[in-house]
Amino acid sequence: MSTAREWGATWVASDAALTAEVDILVSAALGGLLTARTVPSLRSAAVAGPANNQLDRPDTAALLAARGVLWAPDAVVSAGGVIHALGVELHQQPEGQVTERIDAIAATLRQIVRTARTAGTTPATAARQLAEQWTNQGNG
Repeated sequence: MSTAREWGATWVASDAALTAEVDILVSAALGGLLTARTVPSLRSAAVAGPANNQLDRPDTAALLAARGVLWAPDAVVSAGGVIHALGVELHQQPEGQVTERIDAIAATLRQIVRTARTAGTTPATAARQLAEQWTNQGNG
């Protein structure tokens, strides 16, 4: 809790996190948290976190978008850990090389959000389309 105070933040209990008025809700450990029942009670501008499968169903992304809640796809948010584990620990690549790829995640997320807004779709759809595009180009 002292870290929260250092940053000018307020600590809330986990059962109050979903309905807390916050800028960003960070879902870090529990999948399936975002549902047709929980999305209407969110009081955050955005949801971003490394928890896998945050959406209970793909169409929950549209519920978030309809409420104006920006959702950063968990596969993108948590990619840094996977990149680091594979690059440094498995393939013994130089830390600097791996860090460059991790730093590129921010640009990828910006691209996803920009594409979603331009196309009038959700970040989930834009991320899926980008992944398919990379796979078809032999990058995935």
